[in-house]
Amino acid sequence: MKPVLINNLEIAKSRETISGQIQLSECKRLIELLVKNSVKEQSVSYSLEGMMKKFHLPSLYLAINTTMPVICQRCLIEMKLDLSLTFDYVVSEAEPEAFDGNEDADWLEKSREMDLNALIEDELLMAIPLAPTHSHDCKPTQTESGEKHNPFAVLKKLKGKS
Repeated sequence: MKPVLINNLEIAKSRETISGQIQLSECKRLIELLVKNSVKEQSVSYSLEGMMKKFHLPSLYLAINTTMPVICQRCLIEMKLDLSLTFDYVVSEAEPEAFDGNEDADWLEKSREMDLNALIEDELLMAIPLAPTHSHDCKPTQTESGEKHNPFAVLKKLKGKS
């Protein structure tokens, strides 16, 4: 993925807005967690806005929207994971004292060449659930013979031996 290098402090102070798209297929670390043959046409839309008044410090607001193809860990069928994420970052050389423990925002170290694409990929990596599942009841997994898999079958066999 080609890096998009920004001066994060200048963007925050100038209240500049940057928006664009990244192809999921370009996110080398993220693609390892996705269904690779379905990634080609998927993209990530983002908007980064600089601001000064929300935390009374130079800050950035990042909004990310995407749909990622993942495998449901319950039924093992491909599903679409819709993500609409927002993040607030305070930008400074050192973590500000006034920021101490503020859960509403994260701290970013001042950088003349912060890679925006890498930041977006990092946030997406952290947003993917460890075991994504459908929001509705999935079909149970099937055995090769077509019978429904019973997770308690092993216990039933053990009970019969005693």
